[in-house]
Amino acid sequence: MVSTSNIVLLVSLLLTILVALQFNEGQSFTPIPVPVKVYVTNNLTGNLQLGIECKDKHQDFGYQIKHFRESYIFTVHPTFLFPTKLFWCSFSWINGAKYFNIYDQKRDEDDCDKECRWEINAYGPCKLKAGSIQCFQWNANIVEGDMITGEGNNNHNV
Repeated sequence: MVSTSNIVLLVSLLLTILVALQFNEGQSFTPIPVPVKVYVTNNLTGNLQLGIECKDKHQDFGYQIKHFRESYIFTVHPTFLFPTKLFWCSFSWINGAKYFNIYDQKRDEDDCDKECRWEINAYGPCKLKAGSIQCFQWNANIVEGDMITGEGNNNHNV
């Protein structure tokens, strides 16, 4: 049988850890993830229209056509403790059709606090971060069931 003092000690320890995380490196710790608004902006040169459809295995935000500098916008609700959210988009324009994992919680949770901004270029998608741009390669065009896979989420900084 567990004594009351052991339970009080455990609860006190957990509260101390929570308070320490709250003040970690001056950043606020949120025990429940906040929704992230994802902006996917057409940045194709030559004023090309861009067809975009974004989804995960449970949700499809639908197909939209965006003109140069227009954005496709949707909201992601990250998971707590285990970062498993993954949204991918298909992109089509006059000279191409590509796929990319536009929101990968494991990759993006540190960069995308309340919003995540992407620009879509013919050479690949670029994530706009505070003071920099991080560009990625397109996913390999492999479609398995409802999920797009591939080794194409290698990135480089611009």
